[in-house]
Amino acid sequence: MGRMTFNPGELADSLSETAGYKAGLALSIEELCEHLSGTEYPDTIRSSEKYGASLRSEEYEILFYKLLYNIGYTAEEYDGDYTGAKYFHKYRHTALEQWAGVTNLFVEIWPKLVEATLASGSKSVDPSPFMRAAFDKYGRLGLDMAMERLDVLEKALNLNPHSIQRYVEWHSPVQLESLFKGTKDKPEFGRFIDQRYIDYLCKNDDRIGAIHWRKFEEFTAEFFHREGYTVELGPGSNDDGVDVRIWKDGQTTTENPHCLVQCKRQRDKVERVVVKGLFADVSFEGADLGLVVTTSELSPGARSTISARGYPIQEIERKGLAEWLRKLRTPGTGIIRV
Repeated sequence: MGRMTFNPGELADSLSETAGYKAGLALSIEELCEHLSGTEYPDTIRSSEKYGASLRSEEYEILFYKLLYNIGYTAEEYDGDYTGAKYFHKYRHTALEQWAGVTNLFVEIWPKLVEATLASGSKSVDPSPFMRAAFDKYGRLGLDMAMERLDVLEKALNLNPHSIQRYVEWHSPVQLESLFKGTKDKPEFGRFIDQRYIDYLCKNDDRIGAIHWRKFEEFTAEFFHREGYTVELGPGSNDDGVDVRIWKDGQTTTENPHCLVQCKRQRDKVERVVVKGLFADVSFEGADLGLVVTTSELSPGARSTISARGYPIQEIERKGLAEWLRKLRTPGTGIIRV
């Protein structure tokens, strides 16, 4: 492969624009460097702002794949394998003949499928004829190999920074800084908070305590919405201490809520005055229970008060939040399936 030459300021712009196009997340120079820390790339990027840079094409790709992984777009760091080499090594001692046969079927059938797709005006290739041929000739093993071959192709097209193909046709990228500074923009993918922020936080869950307080409330509301509850997110101010109201499936919002949620995005432990106030709200609204969702944890005094007085109040802290993120994360490579 050849080299890619960047004039001063172009390397960071290229990375930011390509990440925005592919992953839908816009990053500043400092955010690029932060998410590539532990490598030599931050120094390269900062230096390139003044002096430009020259990178081998494959080096640029490695840098880009690491960035996609570190911002949560891919579940694992893509290895850039667009030939299926890893599967060759997987089958070389056990089923090399079958792998070669499936590869030959792919070479024979796939161009015809692409040609038929273009002729029909469709944008999506139907892979079933290739998969059926592999199954007919090699059984279940052949079908598995066909799916692996398609996985190689899919990732090569959608993740490669030099390809214009991408998994999702974003309307526009979202600014990463808005997760931490706040924004009133409606999410493009999600009811309360954009899926791109969830995927980012799943990879960077140590930063959840730093996100904007309103984004923390939106994340909490999104979780219960995805769990099938009817959810009302409070106004964010003058909410009388109730950030989220939740009704069970089958209930209407004219009925007493099932649960009242108090969100506490803070470092200090949540003190007993909070649980006392939440219990008062639960009693006043006739809710079944109250929930404190926090990036910290309840203080010993708060837990003692709940236990001693029998308050119907539960807690979700950092470990629980990480589990929520894993449940909400887009499966696999960042393909939106909300």
